[in-house]
Order: sequence, then C-alpha cells, then structure tokens
Amino acid sequence: MTQWRRRRRGACGDERGFVAAELALGVGLLLFPVALLVLTLPTWSERQASGRAIAREVARTVAVEGTCDRVAANDVVRTMAGNLGLDPADVSVVLNCMSGSALPRGGSLTASVTVVIPAVTIPTIAQVGQRHWTTSHTEAIDPYRSFEP
Repeated sequence: MTQWRRRRRGACGDERGFVAAELALGVGLLLFPVALLVLTLPTWSERQASGRAIAREVARTVAVEGTCDRVAANDVVRTMAGNLGLDPADVSVVLNCMSGSALPRGGSLTASVTVVIPAVTIPTIAQVGQRHWTTSHTEAIDPYRSFEP
C-alpha cells in the first residue's frame, strides 16, 4: 500500500517551485498594466479639463473683442497652456469666423481647441503614444453691443 501511495503522490505532480513563476507572471501581466493605467488616467482628465478651460477663455476673449482675431486667440492659448503646465505646441485652436471680420451683433462664436493627450504616461520617465482630443465652446456675441460706424 505504501508503494501505491508513493506512486499516487508522484502522479499528482509536485507543487514545489511554482509560486515564484506565478508571482512573476502576476506582477508582469496584471499588476504592472493596472499600475500604468492608474498613473495615466489623471493625465487624461487633466488634459481634457485644460482643453475645456482654454476653449472657454478663447471664445470669451474673441467675443468681447468684437472682431475675429486669430492672433489674440493664439496668444490666449499660449498663455493658458503655459499657466496650466502644457506645452503650447500640444494645443491648437480653430475659430468659426473669418479672420479680421467683425462679429455680428447677437451672433455666436465657437472656439474649437485640440489637445494632445499621451496614451500612457510614466511620471518623470516617459510618455508613450498620443491621441488628439477636441472640445469646443460657443459664446454669444452681445446683442446690445454698439459698433463704431
């Protein structure tokens, strides 16, 4: 009976040495990708919030000015991107008006801002991949504005 038990124990397999392999695979295949995702999600949210704020300020600045001024819009983008910790080259703006034209009384102005969002961010080490995210803000032009003749 003892031989049969010895043979039976050998047939089930020896479990020594598998913990190290399972731990390495668990860390490599589960923990590391989840940690990268956790480190990256705040960057996505931050870039989206920054894009919305920049679009809002560009639309308001140009609407209050009364003329479609792309230079002023780009100045606002550069200033706000710097203040929000973004590279100004990662942000672009498009206005829905002809450059230099007067904005119509009671009309609207839409500023569309595109922000580059890194796909994966490892803080202080690297950013891998990128995608572009676009948001827009529409600002009403003052219907009671007086224009010079």
